Amino acid sequence: MAFTLRSVKVPPNSASLEEARSRVFDFFRQACRSIPTIMDIYNLDDVVTKSELRSSISSEIRKNSHVTNPKG
Repeated sequence: MAFTLRSVKVPPNSASLEEARSRVFDFFRQACRSIPTIMDIYNLDDVVTKSELRSSISSEIRKNSHVTNPKG
């Protein structure tokens, strides 16, 4: 199965903590919506559940919850 790599542009750092927070929530929503596709592509149904993947994503995000300076 061939997949096309889309051109992904990374925007510059967030200007404020609120903007960074909003971008994190947007990323989390997008990542969670991609879980079914990822599970299909990599045949993960027998290995992990969707809720376990969601938990993994949220735990990785929570590792950075202590950050108060979005530019640092």
